[in-house]
Amino acid sequence: MLRRCSKIWPMRLSRFISENLEPIVEEWVLFAATRVPAAASMDDYDLRDHALQILGEIIENMDLDESAAQQKDKSQGVGQPPEAGMAAPRAHALQRARKGFQVIQMVAEFRALRATVLRLWAESTHAVTASDISDVTRFNEAVDQALAESLLHFVTEVDRASHLFMAVLGHDIRGPLSAIILGTHAELRRRPESSRWAAPVLRSAAQIKALTNDLLEFTRRRLGIPLPLSTEALDLEVFTRQVLEEVAESSRKRQVNLEVVGDANGSWDPSRLHQVISNLVFNALKYGDPERPITVSINGEEAESVRICVHNFGNPISSEQLPMVFDSLVRGTASQEAEDQPGGANLGLGLHITREIVAAHGGKIEATSAQDVGTKFDITLPRKAESRAPVPQA
Repeated sequence: MLRRCSKIWPMRLSRFISENLEPIVEEWVLFAATRVPAAASMDDYDLRDHALQILGEIIENMDLDESAAQQKDKSQGVGQPPEAGMAAPRAHALQRARKGFQVIQMVAEFRALRATVLRLWAESTHAVTASDISDVTRFNEAVDQALAESLLHFVTEVDRASHLFMAVLGHDIRGPLSAIILGTHAELRRRPESSRWAAPVLRSAAQIKALTNDLLEFTRRRLGIPLPLSTEALDLEVFTRQVLEEVAESSRKRQVNLEVVGDANGSWDPSRLHQVISNLVFNALKYGDPERPITVSINGEEAESVRICVHNFGNPISSEQLPMVFDSLVRGTASQEAEDQPGGANLGLGLHITREIVAAHGGKIEATSAQDVGTKFDITLPRKAESRAPVPQA
């Protein structure tokens, strides 16, 4: 029950909270229990979670001696080192995220907490004083800080869980996908007359493989895992011909030309470079003019670097889209989308991943596009890229 005194006398808000923790927490639990469906499977202990600790940190925050400048900085979220934050709201956010709460449900908990405290204080035998305005301001600032820290950690945890799920999903898809590709190739060798139905299977498998590779790289980067490289000596001309032969199996016999000048030898990660070349060629197949050839050119005339260019004709990339073409989750416009093309289903990750791989090699990639000259993706790679070991995972 709420503590009441026979005599009306001033009580600072922070002291009121500290002397009425249990009634406040009881209302917290009652409100949290209405956040279904997640709360339906939680007992009072889980619903209570870090409520007492959060209130304790709010009280401590309210009682800090602060200058006017410090209060202004805190209200604007500046001047606070990371270690000065509230630990309980962070832990609460992780618990709620892992229990299946939605972000709006957790925000509602803090809104209800704020309303509960102010209502109970107003209903008490508190004598109104001039300091009340300052107390309410400090209380609202402390609740806002607790909410901000909870939101940050809640969103981070939800993102981490979704990225881990996508990484596991992408990894596990590779096994059955490899079986489909190998089985289809074996069937083609045994029964060449089966090519009519085998070709679309291989095209679909190529799309899934490209999507899976992009998804894995994207989730690794979002999880903060640097892109590992395992470099080895490569003849880029021979290597690119092999990649284009694989692409040809799912390209509906579109013409893709390879032009090479100079020395195409160097040291790069073959699996990553395969991703780069296939991503760019699939992109050209999807958006390029089907009646005109795609050209992949390699220029090895420079001593320290090698250039790769993928060129196609067709509808140009607009001047508005061109600066964002390497951003994640950016796709072509509806008018540019091609149906039933290799790589036709995409997440808008291919060019973003391509840039990440090129950058990991110490290179750069640029895009130009115009109606009269077509679309070009120019890559410059150092002739000898350095390996980068994968980060050990705990």
